[in-house]
Amino acid sequence: MKPVNSSDLRNAYIRFILYFITLIAFSILAVYFFFLTSNREVTLLNERVKESDNLIAVRSDINNNFDIILQRMQQLTQYTRMNSEELNNQNILLNDIQETNLKIQAKLQQNPAPLKSFELYKKLSDNIATAANIKDSLFTTRFQIESLRSQLESCNRTNRSAINKIRGRFGR
Repeated sequence: MKPVNSSDLRNAYIRFILYFITLIAFSILAVYFFFLTSNREVTLLNERVKESDNLIAVRSDINNNFDIILQRMQQLTQYTRMNSEELNNQNILLNDIQETNLKIQAKLQQNPAPLKSFELYKKLSDNIATAANIKDSLFTTRFQIESLRSQLESCNRTNRSAINKIRGRFGR
């Protein structure tokens, strides 16, 4: 006993199988693209994490260098007498400040990301260079003043001794 509509039934089964295969293929394709997209997102996120880690490392290094500069500046304020040892120490500290500042500027030049915080670091670095130059010129001026003061005192002593010799010879 064959059904009357066996050709219709067979066509319906074939259509159902084709639709089912198409649906399964589409589902598999959707799942494949979902995982492909999620892998791509993970890759992009990992790249951004690496960038952030690099920026954090650069900022940390710059902050450490600024801390070193601050310590050197505080050490500079401790020198009050004018002698050769203190002048040598001041020059060493000023050179250390300038070298550290050059390291900061080099790090800022290497950084490809133009961020506002790095502009602030740049301005601060420029101000430190200016302050170091001013401190250096102040130390030089102070040394010159002390040198002139000692020369003036020496000259006064020489004049006094000359006056005393003159008074002693001419009996006043």
